[in-house]
Amino acid sequence: MKMIKIQNLSTESFKKYGIIIEFKNKKKIFDVICREEEKIGWRIGYLLLKPQKAKILEAHPFSFETFEPVKGISVIIVAERKKPEKIEAFLLDKPVCLNKGIWHAIIALSENIEIKITENLEVESVYHKLKKPLDIVLY
Repeated sequence: MKMIKIQNLSTESFKKYGIIIEFKNKKKIFDVICREEEKIGWRIGYLLLKPQKAKILEAHPFSFETFEPVKGISVIIVAERKKPEKIEAFLLDKPVCLNKGIWHAIIALSENIEIKITENLEVESVYHKLKKPLDIVLY
């Protein structure tokens, strides 16, 4: 069985996939963290999941996407555009914004998780079926 280490989110460890949504300039009271240059509508979604294996990865070639944990413990698995089988896993304990085209899936570690998602109004999705379902558990 292939083991994947769950990493902690840090600016350095996550930079090839996106950014951590956090306040960087403490001298301001408002800061734009992630922006889309195109004039496109956007939407907010809400994801409810129970523990299950990841069988596919999803990517959005033309859209940024945020994952903002609200309840429960979860892991975000990610891979670069051209390397969907080279997966990394991060404890999703902070909100993140994925770059366009990043492969991703969410795995719930607690009984129920809730995640707020913000993305473009129109989202093109592509899928990559994993060779083997991926399960992440805490011991």
